[in-house]
Amino acid sequence: MNFSRLLLHLPLKTMNMKHTKYIIRLGETGIAFFTSVFDMTSLVLETLRALPRIWFYRRQFIEHLYSFSVNTLPIAAIIAIFVGLGSTVQGSYQASGIVPRYFTVNVIFKSTILELSPIILSLVLAGKIGASIAAEIGSMKITEQIDALETLSLEPVAFLVMPRVLAVFIMLPVITIFANFLAMMSSFFVSSVLTSWIPASEFISGMKLNFKIFEVFFGSMIKPAVFGVFIALTGSYFGLKTTGGARGVGLASTNAVVVSAIVVVILDYYLGELLL
Repeated sequence: MNFSRLLLHLPLKTMNMKHTKYIIRLGETGIAFFTSVFDMTSLVLETLRALPRIWFYRRQFIEHLYSFSVNTLPIAAIIAIFVGLGSTVQGSYQASGIVPRYFTVNVIFKSTILELSPIILSLVLAGKIGASIAAEIGSMKITEQIDALETLSLEPVAFLVMPRVLAVFIMLPVITIFANFLAMMSSFFVSSVLTSWIPASEFISGMKLNFKIFEVFFGSMIKPAVFGVFIALTGSYFGLKTTGGARGVGLASTNAVVVSAIVVVILDYYLGELLL
């Protein structure tokens, strides 16, 4: 009789154990999430606190400024040219005979400047810059070079994070302005020079139609600057949290790319909702 009762109660106990494990796992995930948010917030505050000492770390800042600009321009140029070509082909294909072609050019211009060029460029650079920052700082973490910085009375955040964040904050808008210019030049080339889809004068009239300087400023400077700060901070955060040797460096780089891309997409929506 006791054995029968044990058999009857065994599935219930097993079910309770499964529920308990699920609740524990859910709680651990929630704690890890809020811990990560707290650590990221602390990193942001420490980075802001280190900004007044930028002159002391000017060498690191200039090195990263050069690295994030010169090494990134070829990729940005290729992306921008084909963004302009692709948006023009799609715009000319979907435009009907009723809509004036200069109006279609206006739609291509604004969609490229406000959305396509900044977000596509930021997503690609999230993979390049974010992964490189996470890999560099992560390699220093597992080889105990960050501990060596602390023994030399150098703050790791001020030495490693702050120059990278400031360099990306400055250079990503510059690269985006360059990319927007190339995108519109490629659009002009394919629509007015290569195919004669629209005369050059009408193309320029379409760009001037309902022109607002804030839209260019928003798409070329505000969005890239915000995206760049979060890309650099995310890469730095995962680099500082690296554990587990070479495998941990690869995992940190992957996490930095994935999280940066998600943050860029989310910020793209909220910036547009807030400022446009």
